[in-house]
Amino acid sequence: RTEITDIPRKKGEAHWAEWLAFHRDLFTEHVIAYTEAVHAVKPTCMVTSNWMYSVRQPEAVRAPIDYISGDFDPSFGAQRASAEARFIGSRGLPWDLMAWSFLNTGGQGWTMKTVPHLCQEISVVLAQGGSVFIYNQPQRTGWLTEWHQDLFAQVAAFCRKRQEWSFRTGTLPQVAILHSQPSYYQDNDPLFNFASANYPMEGALHAVLENGYSADLLNEEALIERMHGYPIVIVPEQAHVPDAVKEALADYVRAGGRLLISGDFVAAQYGELAGVSPRDGEKQGGWLPVENAAVTVGGVFQPVTLNTATELAALLAQQDPVRNRRDMAAATLNQYGDGAVVAMHGPVFRSYHQSHYPRLRRFIGDMIAALDAPGLIALHGPWSIEMSARQKDGRLLIQFVNRATAGYLDPNRHHVEHVPDTGPFTVTVPMEKRPARCYMAPDEAGLEWTWNNGLLTAHIAGLAIHNVLGIEPDESQ
Repeated sequence: RTEITDIPRKKGEAHWAEWLAFHRDLFTEHVIAYTEAVHAVKPTCMVTSNWMYSVRQPEAVRAPIDYISGDFDPSFGAQRASAEARFIGSRGLPWDLMAWSFLNTGGQGWTMKTVPHLCQEISVVLAQGGSVFIYNQPQRTGWLTEWHQDLFAQVAAFCRKRQEWSFRTGTLPQVAILHSQPSYYQDNDPLFNFASANYPMEGALHAVLENGYSADLLNEEALIERMHGYPIVIVPEQAHVPDAVKEALADYVRAGGRLLISGDFVAAQYGELAGVSPRDGEKQGGWLPVENAAVTVGGVFQPVTLNTATELAALLAQQDPVRNRRDMAAATLNQYGDGAVVAMHGPVFRSYHQSHYPRLRRFIGDMIAALDAPGLIALHGPWSIEMSARQKDGRLLIQFVNRATAGYLDPNRHHVEHVPDTGPFTVTVPMEKRPARCYMAPDEAGLEWTWNNGLLTAHIAGLAIHNVLGIEPDESQ
């Protein structure tokens, strides 16, 4: 097929990328063959392949599978589901995700999770409009353990109670994060495993959610098609984005879009768009200023010359934001056409994935704020509330998942035994017209709301695990 006869055996040898792509194509053709064979016998039989077209396989959908499915991590399912549900949900196919009902900590054997643990994991999927199911094993005899079924009955009741406000909702575009196919396959663990290739993308997702915004994950194909509907687009350290996508991003910003890009290659690859060019000198590591403090970032930053851009933050040589300033911009802002570009010239999102340092989260939040994007729904409250802006049947259905856990940090404690209430928080929603009704569902929760000059402000008394803010338009206006 490729006319390559010198077969590589490891990364770094000639034609390694082509060799991997060859095998990925063979896998896809295998799935196509058996899916078409099943459909030939019974067209209504639904066929899938585990994790196909998920974060692990971000290319355009080619195999005629009927739905997308996968099982997330036994111990940290909510974390895995947060990215997978957002990406799978963007693919245009029915989908579900499976939660493990048991986990194994420290090699001490498999044991059942608690009801709060399962409900929290499943809520992340519900909030994206998806279906869920639970993996459980019968005994060797086929006997179903009775108390397991009692546990599942409680989780099922939790899900069914939320079905009306969560199932098959669609996204309300807010922040789009690029999950780049060529960038991922350049650095992942062949053929479809992550290695660290997902770190920048998932670091960006975590930072956006923890700063109180709603986010979707899109590959190149979906981004080109849908980006003009999003107030903000983020390209997080994706070093191998095709030229066609870069041109589409320039058009997006020129028309008024807001772009946040990161990486030590930004000046070389996006120079005109970012308003900078590479400057001579070694790349440098250091700290970033955050209010009157600083936070470290793993990795190095590219020195840049400011052309049309202005400096947002300088790279620091040490931790004093005044005394330790380098003559080197870590982040810049450029007005381009009717839009704006914020560029962070180092691996900020990868570092956030690895650390989740609170001050780094705040720094990224400041970079998002510098874009001054109109139309953003914002949550003002604990960082552990994961908000998803969704819609269905003409209603806004803003989903909230409480990702907090009670207890203390310990690598040998994987169970979620209790999810503490978040306490009060506020959500602001830009709306041209006053809504007819706002309410919390399905759980009763204190809600006070006002609408003034195009902004709905909702004060919510608290959140247990999952709840929904429903906003219904006034059809008479």
